[in-house]
Amino acid sequence: MNSHKKLRRSSTNRVISGVLGGISEYLDWNAVLVRILYVVLAFTPGINVVAIIGYIIMMFAIPSDTPGSGSAFDQFKTTLSGGTSNDKSRKVIHNVEEKDVHDDKKRGQ
Repeated sequence: MNSHKKLRRSSTNRVISGVLGGISEYLDWNAVLVRILYVVLAFTPGINVVAIIGYIIMMFAIPSDTPGSGSAFDQFKTTLSGGTSNDKSRKVIHNVEEKDVHDDKKRGQ
């Protein structure tokens, strides 16, 4: 392995948070192979709890490969929603009149 390589969570090769994609890039392994090995560990009795807790710890301990991309929780939320974390724009509707929905009840109708 090269000494200049650093372990980072992948932003391009990720399913949940990029931990396994980052490990596969660091080791120069196939990402599918790393994910299969992790699933086997996650379903092995006696190791499964350690594998799941280890993944969660790595999700917060391993930095992302893109600077300023936010926390691992923000990336996870983005992955589940299918949007981007920077999509915080509001939609403005023009020429709209408001009507009180309780106005009919006040008139006795």
